[in-house]
Amino acid sequence: MPILRGFVAAMGFLTRFGPSGGGRVGDFAASVPWFPVVGLVLGAVLTAPVALGLFAGEQWIAAWFVVVADLAATRGLHADGLADVADAWGSMARGERFFEILKDSRVGAFGVMGLFAAFSGKLVLFAALFDRGWIGAVVFGHAAGRACAVWLMGLGRDLVRPGLGALFVPGAGFGNRLLVLGLTILAGLLLAPGRGVVAGCLLAAAATVALFRLARSRGGLNGDFLGAAVILGEIAACLGMFV
Repeated sequence: MPILRGFVAAMGFLTRFGPSGGGRVGDFAASVPWFPVVGLVLGAVLTAPVALGLFAGEQWIAAWFVVVADLAATRGLHADGLADVADAWGSMARGERFFEILKDSRVGAFGVMGLFAAFSGKLVLFAALFDRGWIGAVVFGHAAGRACAVWLMGLGRDLVRPGLGALFVPGAGFGNRLLVLGLTILAGLLLAPGRGVVAGCLLAAAATVALFRLARSRGGLNGDFLGAAVILGEIAACLGMFV
């Protein structure tokens, strides 16, 4: 069915759970409204073993399991983007020099520090959420992170540089952004404490705006920024549960 092509494309690009490559160019834009749905599927798959009792009473081990499984399921795609943005940001470079560092496949000191902060943050937050029995909040975090990527595309559509990330941007129109936001909030209210959902959405929005301001100050936006938005959005949404 045509309506499902976007979902299949989103699953294939964002996770290992769908066919990668081979899709039509238009499928990239069509996949954008499905981003938070993919986050929900991914989060549910990753946390299902914990919900079924795996590592019961050992929340730190359960959290580590989910963090590592997440990396495997996403091929480290978003983490790679975060490391690249952290390296370029830490360099204090601007203009083309910023994007030269961003595209460098080598990971520098700021990239390592960014990854450490992100993974340790997810580990601590997931363990705390599991300890309180809020497994659904972790699932919500995965949806919120991908909603952040959609909103960053929309906010920075005039800054997008040529590349794979640019193929998704046409699908991030205002209507789709509102749809993504509504789906994410609804899922959050069904899965997690309402106050935490509100705080998590506000923190995730702040992280998205910060990335947008960085992109605007450096003169461009690419797929690495979108990956960073996913990671930072996940962390922000989960952190909101404790505000």
